[in-house]
Amino acid sequence: MISIYKEAVKDALYPRKNGVVTKRNHSLSVSDVRKMSAEDIKALRKNLRLSSSVFSQVLGISNKTLEAWEAGVNKPTGPALRLMNMMKSNPDFLIDLGIIKESFK
Repeated sequence: MISIYKEAVKDALYPRKNGVVTKRNHSLSVSDVRKMSAEDIKALRKNLRLSSSVFSQVLGISNKTLEAWEAGVNKPTGPALRLMNMMKSNPDFLIDLGIIKESFK
């Protein structure tokens, strides 16, 4: 019986916005994106056994952009950097999510 009141008090103190998790109704923290050097990017691509063409397509960037990153001329930021961090920690997620589909000729 007490648990019913506990939930009611919790709902009153931390209202949800149409069921959406927000910083007001949950304690959230988002990890910082780790920077990647030119060597890190190239090593990641080779570790995933992807050509530069396929790797750039996965990231939604041009081949020239990837070449500049791997040469150290430019540095990745934003979503591409976050995605590369995710690939580094879980290389199989590209296949698990169907982003890359393997087929052999």
